[in-house]
Amino acid sequence: MTGKIWLYIGLLVLLLALTGGGLWFLFNPSPVIEVPEGEPVITMRNSFSRIVAGPVFLRVYMDGTVIYTKETGSLNAIRIWNTGKINEDELNGLLPLFTTGDFESLYRRYEFTGELEKVGNMSCTISIKYLDLDKAVTADWFPSPDSGMTCPDMPYPLNEIYKRLKDIAENRTNEVYRETIRIESSQEVVK
Repeated sequence: MTGKIWLYIGLLVLLLALTGGGLWFLFNPSPVIEVPEGEPVITMRNSFSRIVAGPVFLRVYMDGTVIYTKETGSLNAIRIWNTGKINEDELNGLLPLFTTGDFESLYRRYEFTGELEKVGNMSCTISIKYLDLDKAVTADWFPSPDSGMTCPDMPYPLNEIYKRLKDIAENRTNEVYRETIRIESSQEVVK
C-alpha cells in the first residue's frame, strides 16, 4: 500500500509541475516578431573581433519595417530584438545613396590600410537588393572613434550609408524581446 501512495504523490507532484510550467508559458509567451514577406531591401551586418560583442544585423524592408538584432556578452550571450518602421520618405532618402554611381563603383571588399594604432576591430557588410541593383560591400578593420556610431575612414558613400543605418537602428527601433543564447567557447568545441 505504501508504494501506491508514493506513486500517487509522485504523479500529483509531476502533474502540478507540468501545470505550473504550462501556465507560466501561457502568461509569458515569446512575442511574435512580424517579418514582411520577401527579402529585405537593405541589410547591414557588423561583427566584432572582441569577445564582448557579437554580430549586429539590420534589415530594412520595402514597406519600411526595420528589424535590428544585436548580441552582447560572451559565453552566455543575450540576443536583443528591436523592431521599428521608417516612412516612405525616409526609405526613399536612403535609396539614392545606393543608386548613385559612387556606390555602384565600390569594390566588394575593403580593408583599412591606415596607421596601425588606428586599426579598428569591426567588419561591416552593407548590401542592397532593389530593382536591378544587387550588391554587397564589406569593409574590414576600419576604426570608429565614437564606439561604432561612425566609421569615417570607410570609402564614400559606405561611411555615410553606415552612419544613416546605425542612426535608424539606434533611434527608430524599440526593444521587443531578449533571449539568452549559448555560444560555444573554442575550448569546448575542441573537446
